[in-house]
Amino acid sequence: MGLSSRTLLLALLLALVAIFTASSSSFSSLVVDAQPQANQELLLKKITRLQAKAAKNKGIIELDANAFEEVMASPRNYSMSVLFTAISPEYQCAPCLNFDPEYKLVAAGWSKLPDKSQIFFGVLDFKVGQTIFQKFGMNSAPSVLFFPAADSASKHDRYDFSRNGFQAEQFVEWINGNAKTNIIVKRPVDVVALAVKVLGVLLAISAVVLIYTKAGKLSSSKYFWSSVSMFTIFIMISGHMWNHIRNPPYTVQGRDGRPGFIAQGFQNQFGLESQIVAIVYAVLTGCVILLISVIPKIENPTMQRTAVWVSMGLFVFMFSVLVQLFRIKNPAYPFTLMFQ
Repeated sequence: MGLSSRTLLLALLLALVAIFTASSSSFSSLVVDAQPQANQELLLKKITRLQAKAAKNKGIIELDANAFEEVMASPRNYSMSVLFTAISPEYQCAPCLNFDPEYKLVAAGWSKLPDKSQIFFGVLDFKVGQTIFQKFGMNSAPSVLFFPAADSASKHDRYDFSRNGFQAEQFVEWINGNAKTNIIVKRPVDVVALAVKVLGVLLAISAVVLIYTKAGKLSSSKYFWSSVSMFTIFIMISGHMWNHIRNPPYTVQGRDGRPGFIAQGFQNQFGLESQIVAIVYAVLTGCVILLISVIPKIENPTMQRTAVWVSMGLFVFMFSVLVQLFRIKNPAYPFTLMFQ
């Protein structure tokens, strides 16, 4: 009888151990199953917030140090392109201002993607993200880092401006290659550039017609060849070849929304800037030609004196503009004429 009781007690203990083991295994399985589900819900909320921010700002997500850490934190199954820049006026970063509209042009193509959770475009200014700049060893701006879809921000690729340039077309090729996307850049119509091209075509047609009808006289005309020579000189000394090689933006929009015509620094310029410089040099040359060749032939003393004063006044004014352009390019330039 005692043996049966001990056997029954042992069997009961074994049953309790089996039940406890099964319960623990079921609980662990529930915890393991619940963890991925929680991460998935957190990731979904995160992507929804990022899409809302990007949609409000034409594909751009403005970041500071805290927002950057939050965006790059786990879980993350999306790619990030982050522009490290310094466009605040106190930094006087002309390359930052040059690339800013190009980057935004690429980011605007994000809204056309069928899957808007693949990649996001962030902008981190040095003024609000100095700790992040230090974290990645940034000692210059602008700089773009691409973070592939992963839980870690340690893996990234840096865009090479010196090799690829500042244009949106080259940058979007790099983005599409890294993110496996198909973002398309669509530039708005530049009315000023279009008008200049149309005017250039009309002038070229007029020149061809003039040469065709008066080829004999033009071929031996010193005025014609002088005009051709001066036009070529104005184009070359204004920076046209630099524009042809580097392909800079025609103009950029400043922080106040107004277009910028002159890029600060001697290593940067806009397309419109070279045209302004060419016009200034052309007017200065015209004034000198008037003073040397045209005005001395005026027989009326009063008209001749008036023409001298007008030509000299225009020369001084345009030369003051030229000096002011030098001061914009280099604020340390010490000389001025009419303008302070």
